[in-house]
Amino acid sequence: MESMKVEIAYHHHHEEENMKVLYEASYQGSVSILNALIQNDPLILHRISSQTIFVETPLHISALLGHLEFSKTLLTHKPKLALELNSFQSTAFHLASAEGHVEIVKELLLACDEACLVSDQQGMIPLHYAVMRGRFEVVIELIRAKPESLRMLHNGNTIFHLCVIHNRLKILKALVELDTPHTYELLISRDLDGKNTILHLAVMFKQVEIVRYLLSVPETREVANLENCMGYTAHDIVKRIPQDLKSLEIELIFMNATCIKRDEKKRMENAHQTPVTDEAAFDQAAASPKTKRKRRKIFECMGKWFKHNGDWLEEMRGNLSLVATVIATMTFQVVINPPGSFIQQGLVDPNAKSSDNMGPLDCLLPKDDNDGSVIDEACPGEAMLASREPDAFRIFVIYNTISFVASLGVTLLLVSGVPLKNKVVMWTLCIGMCITLTALALTYFNGLFLISPSKVWDSTAEVYNVAAWTWVALLGVVGLYIIVGVVIWAVKKCIKIVKHRMSVC
Repeated sequence: MESMKVEIAYHHHHEEENMKVLYEASYQGSVSILNALIQNDPLILHRISSQTIFVETPLHISALLGHLEFSKTLLTHKPKLALELNSFQSTAFHLASAEGHVEIVKELLLACDEACLVSDQQGMIPLHYAVMRGRFEVVIELIRAKPESLRMLHNGNTIFHLCVIHNRLKILKALVELDTPHTYELLISRDLDGKNTILHLAVMFKQVEIVRYLLSVPETREVANLENCMGYTAHDIVKRIPQDLKSLEIELIFMNATCIKRDEKKRMENAHQTPVTDEAAFDQAAASPKTKRKRRKIFECMGKWFKHNGDWLEEMRGNLSLVATVIATMTFQVVINPPGSFIQQGLVDPNAKSSDNMGPLDCLLPKDDNDGSVIDEACPGEAMLASREPDAFRIFVIYNTISFVASLGVTLLLVSGVPLKNKVVMWTLCIGMCITLTALALTYFNGLFLISPSKVWDSTAEVYNVAAWTWVALLGVVGLYIIVGVVIWAVKKCIKIVKHRMSVC
């Protein structure tokens, strides 16, 4: 008899030691130790709920710590462990859902999907924890397994209320897009305390992005005028909460939603009053959302292509200033040393019969030509070509002066320190450089004409024409590029102004 008691005590002690090893293995996630224990004692998992002093099962521990293989082995040998409760009346589902261990949640669903509807001592099911902690993938798995869990409340709050309270916009969008039979009901449902809809709560908690999303959903926007138990609509609450940037942004969102609602109403009225012809149907099809998105995408691509690189211009500020300074120096030197040089002192008019037409500085005084026209005087120090080709030289001087002044303007703009990222400054700089280089090219062509003999000019006129038209083509491309960039910028500004006016309508 005594030996039997000793043997029973030994077995009892041995079972306790095995149970301790089992719990240590659950902390470590050691599948090999678990298999060895089950092989030595096949009933060890069945004694967990009846003969252990621990407040949690090994499945609770492994689910909490994310030991997937260990949890899978436990569920393989005893699926009912998924229904076991700890001291907080929580199942392993609650712990795995709260921690976001989606693979373990899938194994628990395969073993016993009814466990995901069990409430703990706080009245929360695993889905509630997943929503509150923002476990997106777990939420999707639980709803797919048990769609009826959407209707289970926590302190009078639906799943949608919890999404708003804990600012889980991504999960809220996913729940709306699932479009279950309960979606519309949940969107307009109220809590048990203040009879608030999810829109009321979003405004109270100043969840700006959630308010914007809810007012973009037609079902929620249609019931935005529902009152809570205090007789306030969601818009009324905006005016009563402390005013800050978030409350002002929410107020603006409501104003936009009011405009959208009014436009939809007008559109519906026009649809009932105006018959839709073939042309109108074609216009409506052309203005479909898909077409608008394509147009917007094309417009955005064009905007990126024509976007000015202000950083590059800032880096090239010194080089551009040097180029403009060199051009100004060149055009200045042309005035000091014109083509054909100057009239030298002591020049004698070979056609003069006497020295009566000579001034005190040996200038050729005005005289009548054979045809009766008056020839201006030519004095030393003046440009020779100004007397020989006055019209061509006048055009040469005009182009040179334009290039000189434009280059000085560009230099002044660059050295003044104005930020080149400003679009107006960039366009002014581009236009200034185009004017400078174009006037410089014309100065060169006219100077070439002035100093070239007729026989040389006639033989090179074709080259001159090719060069001139090439420059005109390049200038046209650059000008078109600048004009398109200005138009795109102006269109964007107009769109922003229109959107702003619509937001305050």
